[in-house]
Amino acid sequence: PTRAAVRSDRRGAHFANRTAKMPMLGKMGGFGYDDAQIADEARELDKSLRSTNTGEKLGGMKKLLGMMSAGRDVSNFFASVVMNIAQDSFEVKVLVYLYLVRTAEQKADEALLSINSFQKDLAHQNPRVRALALRVMSSIRVQVIVPVVILAVRKCAVDPSPYVRKAAAHAIPKVFRLDPKRVDELTEIIETMLRDSTPFVLSSAVAAFQEVCPDRIDLIHRHYRKICRMLVDCDEWGQILLANLLLRYARTQFTRPDAYDRSLAAGGDDDDEADKTLELVLPGDGGAFEKASSNPLAGTKGFYSSSDSDDSDDDDDDD
Repeated sequence: PTRAAVRSDRRGAHFANRTAKMPMLGKMGGFGYDDAQIADEARELDKSLRSTNTGEKLGGMKKLLGMMSAGRDVSNFFASVVMNIAQDSFEVKVLVYLYLVRTAEQKADEALLSINSFQKDLAHQNPRVRALALRVMSSIRVQVIVPVVILAVRKCAVDPSPYVRKAAAHAIPKVFRLDPKRVDELTEIIETMLRDSTPFVLSSAVAAFQEVCPDRIDLIHRHYRKICRMLVDCDEWGQILLANLLLRYARTQFTRPDAYDRSLAAGGDDDDEADKTLELVLPGDGGAFEKASSNPLAGTKGFYSSSDSDDSDDDDDDD
């Protein structure tokens, strides 16, 4: 063999020898740890989570969430974490709930044992804790607690904090996927949440409506004009949801739109005819959608409708 081939073989053998000496990848993931080091790290972490010192608990939770964000399997610490749910420290409680939101679905039976603590935190003075408690409850995939979760969602749907009401709207589709037979109860909650005047809560309520009861278009009648006005204040995601709903509503609920000449330009010469026209107006500048966005709604400016005085009774009914 040539010298180059010999050098190449030596380099390959050297690399294989170094690779063989590398520590094995433990069950918690990560390079540079052997089994003994991983076991020591787990014991130290478990000790800090069970400590009576709040500072040690906080440090342990931060380390645990860091491991979870790195892709490690930290579900084995569930029992040590859930026992801290009754902590008075707000920082520790929030970190505990962030962990439980990620792992409650995997550890449904263990999470079920702490359902009383979650219910208690629904009355916590901090809205973030109330919202996180509801998120954890709705993430437990056990059908037996569905009635309890529905009661919690119903309570949070009228919470003073919009952050909690948004969490309630997000919980509705989860409950529906777990038990579709509860559609009537969930529809009642959605009907209540459609009255909300906070843009990001309303968009979440519309998302729940689209998944749970999309055929109940009668729920939109009294809220149609409000949704049109609030379209301006929603983010891009909410604008897509609301615009799709309004488009479907207009196509199904506006009576005989083709009975008149359809105009695609605002400000026609004949004002009398304009009063009788159902117009789709696409203004050139300004308005709700003047935002830098890559979503399909970026090129759409909106649509408005007007009808003649003969249809005023129908509009009043829609209100």
